Amino acid sequence: MHQTHSTYKRAIFWLLAFMLAFAPLFRAGNLPAPLLLLELISLVIVTLMLVRSDEPPQIKTEQMLVLAGIVLLPLLALIPVPETTWLQLPGRDTFSETLALVGANGNDGWRTVSIVPNATEGALLALLPPLVVFAAVISLPRQKITRLVYVAFGMAVFQSLLSLMQYGGGAGNFLYIENEFGIKAAAGTYLNKDHLAGFLEMVFPVVLALLAATVGQHRFDSVPGNSWRKHLGFFATVKGHQASLYALIAILLMLCLVFTRSRAGIALIMLGLFMTLVVFARRLGGSNVYGTYGTVIAVIIVLTAEIGLAPILDRFSQDPMEDLRWSIYETSIQGAVENFPVGTGPGTYPEIYPYYQAHDVDAFVNHAHNDYLEWVFDGGALALVLILAGLGVYALGWRKLWIKGRWRTFRYIQVGAGIGIFLLILHSLVDFNLHKPANAIYFAFFLAVFLKENTEEHELKEKSRKNVRTRRMESPKVPVPIVQKPRNGVSLNDW
Repeated sequence: MHQTHSTYKRAIFWLLAFMLAFAPLFRAGNLPAPLLLLELISLVIVTLMLVRSDEPPQIKTEQMLVLAGIVLLPLLALIPVPETTWLQLPGRDTFSETLALVGANGNDGWRTVSIVPNATEGALLALLPPLVVFAAVISLPRQKITRLVYVAFGMAVFQSLLSLMQYGGGAGNFLYIENEFGIKAAAGTYLNKDHLAGFLEMVFPVVLALLAATVGQHRFDSVPGNSWRKHLGFFATVKGHQASLYALIAILLMLCLVFTRSRAGIALIMLGLFMTLVVFARRLGGSNVYGTYGTVIAVIIVLTAEIGLAPILDRFSQDPMEDLRWSIYETSIQGAVENFPVGTGPGTYPEIYPYYQAHDVDAFVNHAHNDYLEWVFDGGALALVLILAGLGVYALGWRKLWIKGRWRTFRYIQVGAGIGIFLLILHSLVDFNLHKPANAIYFAFFLAVFLKENTEEHELKEKSRKNVRTRRMESPKVPVPIVQKPRNGVSLNDW
């Protein structure tokens, strides 16, 4: 039985690894065929998880409630109601004549709550990959999750190298991709440079976290020589080679983010650098690692990077979407208010928004360039509740994750994932990263890493205590000699 469960876990691991590697390759999964394949793989993973039903997913109650609400939202929107009731819903009378003109009269006088049910059905299916990734990853052992993190690193390195090749080859390069707004920029296999930046934002802090863990956990007590010789000799060790590799990956990702020419991406990577400095610098400067010099050096490196990125951010201060974005926000808020609290139906924004679009906007707008605004536009009050509940679960995750004392490697990874999630949460205020399948999958993956129950430090302490008790029990007992006191100055042995 144990071997069978191990086989299932191994199969789930490899399917997840394939999803992480495949999702960004074809326009970030934003094409019908790649998205369909991701959905089919998700169904296979669900089947494998149900087969070993004696090991339920390690999902907390509050997390399960949010996941259930996310699934429930499109299902409720697909419930048919009498047309007379449908017309009484907020905003529906606006579209009744239009639907009649195109022949969408409903089935026998019944209509779904969603104005465009086909779009809502597609949105429901698109939820399957990220939700399954979250449930599967959070149930995997820490070792397998760490390996999946390395898969994410590999994809980030691939996207970065491809993007730099695109930029270096110039506009005539066959690898070069024109942005959705007619801007030439490095975008990897993504169609939108900002979405590539969103992906790299999630990975970048995790790379820095593993760099900090590799350096911060090294001990120099057993290494002969003076202090600086010990510290410099670290880079000749296996751990030192790992640290150098993580540093090179971090530099590569930063360079790629610069050449994407994404204002939000560059600004957020500067914020990510500052946050990782605050979180990890003291752990690089602990008494057993690099002392005060470690903290000072870390501060200098990060501040130098921030100063170098500042003029680059100013260079790209002109955003062609800036004026258009504010117009989209204003009209999207109008549509969200008119259809509140029911919403137009998940996934219906591209079909419904043109009615509210400003006449001076000469472009097809398929997203609100603000994930939260678009969700409220589509899902109404329930979507707003789910957004707030999700942010609450995220905040609660920090409270459970942050502990005093020495951290083990996986906790470093979790903290880095938490920072990466925070950066994408901010980026979603000005873009629609989470409406792209690949970024939604990676967001779910890193969120599961962040929220994974971690008792590693406690387990190591318990193991250490058991080892001490075992050594005491197995150590040979030496009989203690009995010394008899003499009586009246005469030893009892003399009697």
